[in-house]
Amino acid sequence: MNSRSTTSGSRSGSAIVVVVWAISICALIVGSLLVFSGRQSMLGVETLDDIRARWTARAGVESTIAVMAYHTVEPEPMNALAMILEMEGVAVGQTKHGSWSISHNDLDGQSWGGPMDEHSKLNVNGDGRGYLAVIFSPLSWGVSPAIEDWLDEDDDPRDLGVEKDYYLSLDARYEPRNDAIWHIAEMELIAGLDPSDIRGEDWNLNNRLDPNEDDGEGSMPNDEPDGVLDAGWSGYLTASSVDGGATASGLPRIYFPLTSVPELVERLQIDEAQAAALLSMAQGDGFMLESLISTPLEGSEGGEGEATIAPLQDWQIQAVFDETATSPSHQPNVGKLNINTASRRLMMDMYEGREDMVEGILSMRFNRAEGITGIMDLREMPEMTDDLLEELAMTFTTRSNIYTISSRGQSGSSGAECEIITTVDRSTVPVRILEYREE
Repeated sequence: MNSRSTTSGSRSGSAIVVVVWAISICALIVGSLLVFSGRQSMLGVETLDDIRARWTARAGVESTIAVMAYHTVEPEPMNALAMILEMEGVAVGQTKHGSWSISHNDLDGQSWGGPMDEHSKLNVNGDGRGYLAVIFSPLSWGVSPAIEDWLDEDDDPRDLGVEKDYYLSLDARYEPRNDAIWHIAEMELIAGLDPSDIRGEDWNLNNRLDPNEDDGEGSMPNDEPDGVLDAGWSGYLTASSVDGGATASGLPRIYFPLTSVPELVERLQIDEAQAAALLSMAQGDGFMLESLISTPLEGSEGGEGEATIAPLQDWQIQAVFDETATSPSHQPNVGKLNINTASRRLMMDMYEGREDMVEGILSMRFNRAEGITGIMDLREMPEMTDDLLEELAMTFTTRSNIYTISSRGQSGSSGAECEIITTVDRSTVPVRILEYREE
């Protein structure tokens, strides 16, 4: 009897131990599942906030693109700043779960709402490259031949220049473009230049002053904590701007080889004789629209027994600039500098010794609510001559096609951020995205 009781007690004790261990193991499993579920839940919330920030930033991009598309189709020809002001109006906005902000910093140290106008910079692929020696001396003097060798089609180095053989001798070998530069960051590959020259403090090339670009030696890049963005060469130069595109009428730009006298008469509001003479001039070698400022239409002097062709008035010349092109839309010329958005600092550096002229231009654009609506408006400046006006028309425009949008989205719940940096081209509709990256 005692033996049976002892055996029964041992079995009961063993069962209790097994049950306790089973409960402990289950508790551990349940606890682990709870921790795992909690972490997954937190990860899900973070992922959701990241997604909200991303699409909020994208909403800012799309709002800006919508403004560009509208003003390309329905322009306000008597207000050169209409699209810029409306883009500023959508530079800050909200969605149900977040908000976005779009801004850029210019060379004058100011921060502006809205995208960066790439036409506010000199295009390194065009005549603007000629100002490098003035703006970036003495560094540019040493690398100008290398830049030219990077762009030209041959493999013969200039004096002080470098070509294919040099780049192939490097540890990380590559070849020069031998064509137009695609992106301003590509200039870092040119002999004599490095990222600090091109980017300055704007290490991510988003045209805005980020916290890590204004903290001294606290983080890369090394910068001056002065609240001003020093963008290096990228603040002066672009490789993106293109000519042509948007017109004052909203209609497709006229390409001279594919047009007719009646179309020119209707669009430019000129008579048939003027249209025929203009079309004849445009068919000549080396014709440039800007030459119309100083060169009369052929036959405009008239003669005995000849019909006199009336000279083009300034408003008609402006219409030619606004509505026509000497290159096809799929091969546009290099973009000009927008006289309404180019910074004071850039213009002063370009025209050293002619500061009075620059001050006159700046005064004109600041004193007009609509900005400078056409290059021919510069005729109103004191001591303006045909030759000077033609020179300025070769460099400046009043319409821009390429913009870089830096849209920073923020989730409303956690403050998670996402920045979308995209370059867009409104020379065609729909607006095209040329570059897209997220940070």
